[in-house]
Amino acid sequence: MRRTSALNKQEIKMIAINGTYAMASAMTAVFVNVYLYKFTGSLVTMTAYAIVRFGFFPIAFTIGAHIGRKYRLSLTMTAGLLLIVCGLLVLLTLRERIGELGYAIYGIGVIFGMGEGFFWLSTVSLNQMVSTKESRGKYLGYMGMFNGLTNIIAPLFAAQIVVWSPNDTEGYIRIFQLVIVLYLIIAYLASTIHVASQKSKFTVLDKVFQTKDKQWSYIFNSHLLFGIRDSLVLMLTGLLIYRATGGSGSTYGRLLAFFALISIASFYLSGKVINRQNRIKMYQYGAFFTSISTIILVLIPTTTGAIAFGILASLVAPFYVIPFQIITMNATSDYMEKENILGYVISKEIGITSGRLLGMLTIITFSFIFPEEIFLPLAVIFCSMFPVILVIYATIYHRRRESEKAMISE
Repeated sequence: MRRTSALNKQEIKMIAINGTYAMASAMTAVFVNVYLYKFTGSLVTMTAYAIVRFGFFPIAFTIGAHIGRKYRLSLTMTAGLLLIVCGLLVLLTLRERIGELGYAIYGIGVIFGMGEGFFWLSTVSLNQMVSTKESRGKYLGYMGMFNGLTNIIAPLFAAQIVVWSPNDTEGYIRIFQLVIVLYLIIAYLASTIHVASQKSKFTVLDKVFQTKDKQWSYIFNSHLLFGIRDSLVLMLTGLLIYRATGGSGSTYGRLLAFFALISIASFYLSGKVINRQNRIKMYQYGAFFTSISTIILVLIPTTTGAIAFGILASLVAPFYVIPFQIITMNATSDYMEKENILGYVISKEIGITSGRLLGMLTIITFSFIFPEEIFLPLAVIFCSMFPVILVIYATIYHRRRESEKAMISE
């Protein structure tokens, strides 16, 4: 019987880093949004904060890539985690004054944006470098399951911390204090990753504005389309679930744990079901129901709607995300032997960040165009359609490529 140990040491370390980060992120990312939302009271302000935060990703990618090329990507990852800790310390220092200082929220967005940008550039690059085409399916499957497990533990534990605290706000502060310790542990783990960095120079703009290389144009465009709906997950769905629970931090945490349990089972099932022959078909089903899930959440803004969204989204996410990841990572592997892949990784991340920013700008734009009571449902429905658009684009591309291969073989 094949065991997890069949993965190499660097793969196991990266799974541990990804999973522990998922746990820390589950305890902070949405709770930070909820914490800030309590003092701003505006989804539009929170969207603007998210635009600043993600807008700094490309800057962090570029700086981090040069540090990683000159030294090691694990150094960039460690620096990113320490910046995130600094952001949490600023939150703990300012507390209620965030609402009074106005623009302070955007300064916090800059710190988190740089820290998360450093971390994600390093993680995406190292996930690519430590895994192979042969191990990638297993690697992503185990990572998804481990991330799902930590996503069960994190919100349950966080919810209990809120219950034990005098009020929700004090509970969030205690969560942030605990998470600082977790991020420091991850930073230590990151420092033990030893993957030879590619010292050769790299370029980015020619890959962002690629027109001659059809495969890379497809990869970049796919990330752009993926990011538009992903913007809802990153900054809005959590707040909508929180509002649907009546603002109860403990109920919110328990719901997230329940959804994570379903996600683990679904990741396990997807590992058994998805193969090379049915990958596109699973991608299509996953994309369709992923689109439906966020539409349910915004059209039924109650606890029932939140539960329906969470169950459906958790069930179908692996069938949408894993084919997307395998296709894009395998394509990126084709370039590894030719040149430094950091340029390609930055290009992908610029693509997905651009999509996320477009999604967030859509929400703000709709808030100016449409009445307050309908702008949010319209914006969410619009952004929710992009998984379907992405998978239609992917299906057309892969059919055309297979047709071209068949003609060449004849």
